[in-house]
Amino acid sequence: MKKLLLLVPLVFAAPVLASEVTVGQVCKAVSAAMFGRDLKIMRLDKVESGIAYVHYIRQNDGTRWAIKCKLIGNQVMWASDNPDSTGRWRDDPADSTVRYAVEGKKIIITEAYSDGSSSSNSYPLKQLQ
Repeated sequence: MKKLLLLVPLVFAAPVLASEVTVGQVCKAVSAAMFGRDLKIMRLDKVESGIAYVHYIRQNDGTRWAIKCKLIGNQVMWASDNPDSTGRWRDDPADSTVRYAVEGKKIIITEAYSDGSSSSNSYPLKQLQ
């Protein structure tokens, strides 16, 4: 009986120690990183069938910009999701590749471009709530 009692707290603690993130949190971070916007203005609209829908309001002109994201392992597949221009999934070999990683208490978004260059941004996990 003592062995069972010792294992129960470990089972419940595992997700916290693994620093798991949701598709919505990743999509907010990806949107901020790719479009050079403040993470604080990213809004998660919904998550449906594994796809997160995120938008932000552009401060200089008040226009609404939206994307949708899905995860394939640590790769983030995204498409624009604006009412007048729903875009294609960025899965062509010529498209950049977007990946995420969790390191400690932050999420790292890396975008690798077809010319071999890349950019990287990190955000505190607590700002993704």
